[in-house]
Amino acid sequence: MSKKIHLGGDECDFLQSLADRLSRAGAILVDSGKDADYVIYIGRGGDGNMIILPPDQKITHSGLVVIIHDLLSPKGNSGHWGDRELHLWADMIREGSLDIHTVSNTLPKHWVHVRDVCDALCTIIMSERSNSITGNLNISGRRSWSPESIVKEMTMLWGRYLDSLNYSHTTESLSSVPSLLSQESNIQVKRPDLSRLHKSLIDCGSEGWHPLVPMRVSLMEIFAHA
Repeated sequence: MSKKIHLGGDECDFLQSLADRLSRAGAILVDSGKDADYVIYIGRGGDGNMIILPPDQKITHSGLVVIIHDLLSPKGNSGHWGDRELHLWADMIREGSLDIHTVSNTLPKHWVHVRDVCDALCTIIMSERSNSITGNLNISGRRSWSPESIVKEMTMLWGRYLDSLNYSHTTESLSSVPSLLSQESNIQVKRPDLSRLHKSLIDCGSEGWHPLVPMRVSLMEIFAHA
C-alpha cells in the first residue's frame, strides 16, 4: 500500500537521499503536510510524525524523534551531520598535505552510511506500524572507527587510484591492503543506544539494524564524488 509522504526542513544530501529512497519504495511525495499520511521534518523548528535531528539538537516532541549520529554522506553537502572532517581529510590526502598525526586528537566515531540510514527510516515510515513508534530513537554505526584507521585507509585507496592512472601498480602495492579491523584505537567511545532502533525495525517486519555498506566502499565513494 502506498503512502503520501511530506518531507520538510533542512535541504541537504540526506533529505534528497531519503526522498529518493521513499520514492523507490512506492511513496507518493506531496508538497503539503495537510495532504500527507505521514509528515517528516528534518531539523529544528518544524513539526510532524517524525523529526530528524543531529545529536547536538534537542527538542521535546510527542511523535518520533530520530537522532542520527556520525552520518556519512559521500557527496559532502551534509556537513552539519558531522562528516565534514572526512571530506576535509580526503581533500588533504589528494593534495598530499595530510600528516596522520594531525588527526590523533580526533575521537573515534560510529560512522553510518546515508544509504543504510535511509533504508532503515524507509522501513519504519512505510510500515503500517509507523504511527505507533514514538519517543527518541538513535541511529549510528554499530562499531567505532579511529581517525588513524580512516586516514590510513584513505591514503591507501588514493595511492591505488594514482597507480591505476599512472600504470604504476606493483605486486606489493596490489597485495598490501591493510585491514581496518587491525587498526582499532585504544580510545573507547560509548556507542549510542541502538536497542530501540533494532526493535522498531523488527516490529516493522525487517531483521533489525544491520548496516550493510562497508567503510571501505564509503571512503571510495567520498573520493569519487570529490
